[in-house]
Amino acid sequence: MAFNLAACGSGNSGSSTPSSSGNKGQSSAPGSAGGYPKYEWTAANVLAEDSVYGIALHQFADLINKKSDGAITVKVFDAGTLGTEKECMEGLQMGTVDFEVASTATCSNFTASQTIYDLPYLFPNSIVAREVLQGETCQGILGELSNASIKGLTYFENGIYAIISKEPIKDLSDMSGKKIRAIESNLQTDTYAALGATGVAIAWGDCYTSLQTGVCDGISSTTIPNMYSAKFYEVGKYITKTNHGYSPCLFAMSQALWDSLDADTQALIMECANEARDYQYRYIDAMLTTLQDELEDGGVTFYDIDTAAWGDACAPIYEKYVGTGANQINPDLVTAIQSEVAAIS
Repeated sequence: MAFNLAACGSGNSGSSTPSSSGNKGQSSAPGSAGGYPKYEWTAANVLAEDSVYGIALHQFADLINKKSDGAITVKVFDAGTLGTEKECMEGLQMGTVDFEVASTATCSNFTASQTIYDLPYLFPNSIVAREVLQGETCQGILGELSNASIKGLTYFENGIYAIISKEPIKDLSDMSGKKIRAIESNLQTDTYAALGATGVAIAWGDCYTSLQTGVCDGISSTTIPNMYSAKFYEVGKYITKTNHGYSPCLFAMSQALWDSLDADTQALIMECANEARDYQYRYIDAMLTTLQDELEDGGVTFYDIDTAAWGDACAPIYEKYVGTGANQINPDLVTAIQSEVAAIS
């Protein structure tokens, strides 16, 4: 399994491509035996084809082609060849990209409610998170993307956060003075500060060399499968299963394209999106059952920690970022999700 990220390219090649003529990638030719019009659509993925993003997106493309009897084709552009996540989200708005898998952190630039998924210890584990994401509150957050001309289809999964480091991090005291990689998010940077470390915003493509050269002491705001794919185990031999964040990712499409489609085609898209999501969940679960053993065989040491103590240390993050002020996360949404988590747990 290789899950490597690649460099980003330009974003304007993501337009729907008509197989003959017509609008939004629709051909003037008759549809398949199943009655679907012919379409050729584009889908953007910043990760590699065999990443957790790519696995889900290619499964969606295969499903919709099969279920439409070949009438609908989705061409997946992997490894950032259509641009960065943010550029491709803007492409969804403009209609130059048809589908995209993107992190919720990126989507928070388009609808503030997505920031809620950056809160530390919002979910105890992926099993609970998956169920809550299908509930009323999270589906409502997903629907808010329509206000930004983006149609949220479903939540795929990135996974549970961990920290890979050059020195052991066995408990909270070991975070003191450490420089830990974060994504470009004030909330996540502040989370590492609350845990005693310094959050350093580092682009994904720079993570390996940053850990190798000591620009940072550890890499986080990512998951163990992504650490494996990027071969961080070559430069960091300790993984702490902090579980301090659960990272869903969004599967979204152009709202304008969605609105142009008939009800049967819309229903087919939703059916295939949800089947691809469930396929990805099963894939990730199967992978994680063997991944730790493989990394340990390669010399990596894993640590489990007292998540309660780490969660308590993150209390100031909720005090700062959850509230009724400008740019704060709606406390009603947080309470609703916490209630759904408690009901499941």
